[in-house]
Amino acid sequence: MPHFEKIETFYECISELFDRLSEDPLIKEKALESKLIVNFVYRNPEGEVWIDCTGDEIKLLTGKQDLTADATLRMETDVAHRFWLGKLNLIKALTSGEIESEGSVPRMLKLLPVIKPAFKIYPEILRKKGLESTIEK
Repeated sequence: MPHFEKIETFYECISELFDRLSEDPLIKEKALESKLIVNFVYRNPEGEVWIDCTGDEIKLLTGKQDLTADATLRMETDVAHRFWLGKLNLIKALTSGEIESEGSVPRMLKLLPVIKPAFKIYPEILRKKGLESTIEK
């Protein structure tokens, strides 16, 4: 059984995570410098998250969008959940096929060191929303 029964619950957590990450001037600066549009396509439950760093603010959009992604990552929603908990090696997941990718993934990977605070913030968000049981699985 997946950690999230409805994609909307996951969207709420990720939206809050990116709101909090965007408050950090260094993270915001590095993300906006990248000028990337990244599309995350999720299965079980199905959904999409878009991160648009082409403007003055980091925009997180959910669902299908009329944008062109620089990089697209496809995975189970639980895989994304494990990543944000800091329990997934992204490079290993990409090479094993657990995450399928296309586009400018190397440019996106350069942002990994910058988003490290997310691994502390995401569990805090889950606890606040009463989803602490998803942390230990």
